[in-house]
Amino acid sequence: MNNKGKIIFGSQLVFNSTFNSNPLGLSKYCSIYVETGATLTIGDKSGFSGVSIFCSKQITIGKTLFCGGNVSIWDTDFHPLLPFERANNVIEKIESKAINIGDDVFIGANSIILKGVNIGDRSVIGAGSVVTKNIPSNQVWAGNPAKFIKVINENDQL
Repeated sequence: MNNKGKIIFGSQLVFNSTFNSNPLGLSKYCSIYVETGATLTIGDKSGFSGVSIFCSKQITIGKTLFCGGNVSIWDTDFHPLLPFERANNVIEKIESKAINIGDDVFIGANSIILKGVNIGDRSVIGAGSVVTKNIPSNQVWAGNPAKFIKVINENDQL
């Protein structure tokens, strides 16, 4: 964990960071980096296995998030996207946008949540997905890029 900003942790959080702590296996340790001036907030009763969180601006995670193994949550591009800007290290062009993940969300293993995304309460992200846009509450999304699969109704069995 590298914290130069502000971290707010709820209670009863679980971070599995050993390679045999997840029955599906992990390919990395938990890694949390919060830059100067950024805020990472994680609600109560959330669980992570081999997660990579990079917070350049703001990441807010609600209560009871279940995060499959090797998930990445990044609110920044890390570097400029245009070749000239990368070559000249134009750091002012690095874009960051807040991420908000609601309550009771499940994110499947090896998924990537990218900058500026809002994921609504009780939604499910399928394994291996790359989430590039907002996901409303009570929906299943999957794929690269993640696409809408179905609405979750109260009586549904996933």
